[in-house]
Amino acid sequence: MKILTSFLGALLLLTAFAQNYVDISIGGKFILRIRAGHANLSMEQRAQIVQDRLVELLGERLTAEMITLKEVRKDQQYEIYVRGRLLITVTPADAQAARMSVKQQAEHWLKQLQRTLPEVSARPPQ
Repeated sequence: MKILTSFLGALLLLTAFAQNYVDISIGGKFILRIRAGHANLSMEQRAQIVQDRLVELLGERLTAEMITLKEVRKDQQYEIYVRGRLLITVTPADAQAARMSVKQQAEHWLKQLQRTLPEVSARPPQ
């Protein structure tokens, strides 16, 4: 598991472009774009937390059904979970930066994660 975690950590690339957003990629595959901080966290700090959580969660094979969305406050805040563990909170700032409603942003990220994470989870080194 330690080797896999190290491998996944090496594959996770965190890229900031012109301070406007931070992309999270695994093995060169785009996973998620963060355009806003949350609470006292900058975009970069928030992305690092998501990256760290992904390293822990991708050690075993994932299915799309293991990635779920929960409405926390109606039309104001959603949370995305992987294997029942919080991955990221979707906020009005995320939605505003993406020019979407909070629900649209949450559903967009959910679909992106459900499409990409199962493909990259527990992949052997190439």
